Amino acid sequence: MVDRNALFALLPDGLAEAVENASGANIVGVRPRGGGGASREGAELDLNWPDGRTMSAYMNYDVHKAGAGDDAAFLREAAILEALSHQFPDAGVKVAPFIAAIPELRALISGYVEGEPNFGKLSDEEKRLLVGQDFMRQLANLHNIDVAKTPVENMGPVLHGADLALIRIENLRNKNSGSDWDPLIQLSIDWLSQNIPANMPPPVIVHGDAGPANFLYSDDKIAALIDWELVHYGDPMADLAMLRLRMLFQSFIPLPEAFSAYEAAGGHPVDLDHVQFWQILFQTGFARRSRYDDPNAPPPPNLGMNQIYSTIHRKILSETLADAMNVNLRPITIPDAEKGPRARSFEIALDDLRHSIVPRISDQQASAKAKGLARLIKWWRDIERYEPLFLAEEKAEIENLLQHPFPNHAAAWAAFCDLIKANQLDAAMAIDICNAHVTRDAALMAGAMGGLANAVLAPLE
Repeated sequence: MVDRNALFALLPDGLAEAVENASGANIVGVRPRGGGGASREGAELDLNWPDGRTMSAYMNYDVHKAGAGDDAAFLREAAILEALSHQFPDAGVKVAPFIAAIPELRALISGYVEGEPNFGKLSDEEKRLLVGQDFMRQLANLHNIDVAKTPVENMGPVLHGADLALIRIENLRNKNSGSDWDPLIQLSIDWLSQNIPANMPPPVIVHGDAGPANFLYSDDKIAALIDWELVHYGDPMADLAMLRLRMLFQSFIPLPEAFSAYEAAGGHPVDLDHVQFWQILFQTGFARRSRYDDPNAPPPPNLGMNQIYSTIHRKILSETLADAMNVNLRPITIPDAEKGPRARSFEIALDDLRHSIVPRISDQQASAKAKGLARLIKWWRDIERYEPLFLAEEKAEIENLLQHPFPNHAAAWAAFCDLIKANQLDAAMAIDICNAHVTRDAALMAGAMGGLANAVLAPLE
């Protein structure tokens, strides 16, 4: 006999009832999962319908609305999955079959698809190439759906890539204000505004988060494209830009081989300038950190991983932006420092998590959160150890740049930011200081990032 109260308690209040109402099925099994990366939570569900049908399903949910996108983005995601399941079943794009959507809880339920999400587990080079090529074929098929002739039902108006770029830049500008204002984001917005590509192709369906970990594969074929929360109409090169960004966190086949496979499968001609533009635009949004410190913002599903992703994006954004601006960045040396006075307590907490807590957790969702907490503890430990030295170095650099002494770091940083806001500081000097700032931030996070601390962009050519 299924204990419905116990099952429902594994999900946020009201979610299980909403799933049953939306799907018409009874929930007879719940297995919480980590969800879509750092932006959503999830669960595997066993569903039974009154007519005798049964199905295993997977549900992503974001009941606190802390993840990527907004309510309109959720509706687009639900619309494309329903369309690829029913409106365009012969388009050649593999997805998990759509079951139901619950917009008010940002919950999306689809049929469970067997497949491996970790491309890095493939060690056979021939199979890696075949899976990579099939993924690029999936993107080409998606981009070849004629949305001018047959728009996706309920996905909103079909916007040209240039119009979308203007809207996205204006949204970034609006968010970069008040206490959330960030000099690196401002420099990027200024560059983006002046470098919107000309001659964008007609709009296509853009997956929006295409790349490793957002597809399932079986043997040497793609089983399903997943995590469509950033889907939109726009320039097909945006998906190639996102592929490059996702390769910061998981391996894939070399980009020249991926781009060749995409074109060979009937995809649009690859334009590297367009790819760079969209990469910088996307990273500008991902690089905002202040939202995690906003007391009025909902907590992210996994703060440790969110902080790591944001830190990596900030570092890569400063480097890519400098390259786009033809600025040669000075190398930043990270000096050593004595361990902080609370180093012992941090190590005890980490040992408890590593040896006593995580090994005994059978719930995958709880285990993922515990590992995220361990990353935060490493970060706090290194903030205590290194941050005073880093702030002193940054204060001295700003004083040297502005030829003016300041009583403390906060005053020096405020003066630097004021000059950028007023457009009174040379952009090359400004990006150099910003890069030093994010490089030191990345050093504070390096222990928490592990191997991700060495993440670099894959070569385009």
